[in-house]
Amino acid sequence: MKRGQITFDFLIALMLISVTAAGAISIANGEKANAETFDTTAKLKVFSVDLRDTVTKVYAIGSGFTVVKSLPLNLQSGESVTVTLNATSNRVTVVAELNSGTFKVEQPLPVPIYSTTSVTLGLGEETFNVTAVYSETEGRTYVELKG
Repeated sequence: MKRGQITFDFLIALMLISVTAAGAISIANGEKANAETFDTTAKLKVFSVDLRDTVTKVYAIGSGFTVVKSLPLNLQSGESVTVTLNATSNRVTVVAELNSGTFKVEQPLPVPIYSTTSVTLGLGEETFNVTAVYSETEGRTYVELKG
């Protein structure tokens, strides 16, 4: 066997290893992006379920009771999350406008919502209040969101 033949075989092997490594890195980057999207979606889903339970508890306890809620995400500049208690659909809706895209999750509420209220949160304002307010003129308790 000639000396040049070994070097050529070595170069071919090195090239195949490089191509395989580049493919593996490309797949890993794609999977990382999928994992980050899944993580964000899961956090928002858990947050919406927790918010649904909080609205139910605040409604049950009654007028004047307030719970302070915090977002499970660290927002960056230009990102926002809008939380809505929708009286028409009787749902809590969370819409997150993040650099990685728009995410929307909804949960049905087991208690009546008589007034649609909404808060939009951004960088530096990641908490809001869930408050029960009694209306004497209507004789019922409202649950409102306040920034």
